[in-house]
Amino acid sequence: MKKIAAVLPELDKLFKCNPVNNPGADCPSIPKVSNPPTFNNLADFISPLLNIAFYAAAFLAFFWLAWGAYAYIMAQGKKEDLAKARARITWALIGLVFVVLAFSITKFVSEIFGPTTGGLPF
Repeated sequence: MKKIAAVLPELDKLFKCNPVNNPGADCPSIPKVSNPPTFNNLADFISPLLNIAFYAAAFLAFFWLAWGAYAYIMAQGKKEDLAKARARITWALIGLVFVVLAFSITKFVSEIFGPTTGGLPF
């Protein structure tokens, strides 16, 4: 069995500038981060994670709601399929209410304790 090798012109620069392979290399082609994020306290670390979690949960609730609506339309009057679709829509709405309540409570608590940086999107 023969080995085939492909050579890409810029790939060698990437490996030469890789800090793992060559720790002392000066790499002008790789942009340096001028302002890296710093976490001074626990709130600076948790706030962005909560934002991501709230947006992901809201997206999943809307997706589940749309899936239930699609299943309801495609049930074509079959009682069992209609019941499953109704249950899916109901649980999606309940989940959406919980997400909104959790977001509101978190926003209220963050206003009381007042994070200095970061925080929620409002």
